[in-house]
Amino acid sequence: MTDKSCESTPLRSTNLIVIKLEPWEYEWASHVGCRRFIENWDKHDASHYKRDYMEDDRTAQVAAAIGELAVARVTNQYWGGHVWAGNRHQENRGRADVGHNIEVRRVRTSNNAAVRRRQLGQGLTLFVVRPVPPEFREVEMLGWIDHDEAWELGEPSGYDADNTRVISEDYLKTVTEYGRETKGVSD
Repeated sequence: MTDKSCESTPLRSTNLIVIKLEPWEYEWASHVGCRRFIENWDKHDASHYKRDYMEDDRTAQVAAAIGELAVARVTNQYWGGHVWAGNRHQENRGRADVGHNIEVRRVRTSNNAAVRRRQLGQGLTLFVVRPVPPEFREVEMLGWIDHDEAWELGEPSGYDADNTRVISEDYLKTVTEYGRETKGVSD
C-alpha cells in the first residue's frame, strides 16, 4: 500500500509537495481556525489592511490553521494549535506556529510571502503554503527559507515597506530539503 498523503504534482513545479489532510486533521485544524476567529471578533484590523482585497476572517483563520497543521505533519514537528483571547496577542506573539522555530505563511493570491522585521534574529524558519480552495483539504507546500535570509532577499512590501518585505517563491527551498539542510546532512 502506498502513502498518498504526500504527492508531487507537475502542475506548478516538479518540486511542489501537496499534503492531503485526513478527515480528523481537517476537522481539528478547522476547529482551531474557528476558535481563533471567535477570539478575535472584536479586534480591529491593522491600519494597512485593505478589507476590499481580503477574504473573510473566518475563512482566513481556518485556512491558516490548516496550513500550520500541514507543515507540522510534513516536518514531523509539534503543532499546538494555539488559541488565545485577542487581548492576549502581545504576550503570545513570539510563539512559533509549529515546533520551536517554524513560522508559517499562508499565501492566497500570490506566491510571495510576507517577512516581518519584528521576527528578525529569532532563529525562525519560514514555510510558505497555499491551502487549496475552496475546501482546503489539500495544502500546497511552496517551500521554506531561513527567516533572516528571506528578509535580506525580500523586497519592501507595498503596504508596510518599513516593517514587511515579501519573498518570492523563487528563493524557497523545497520541502524535501528541509530535514537535510537543518540537520547538516549533505547530498
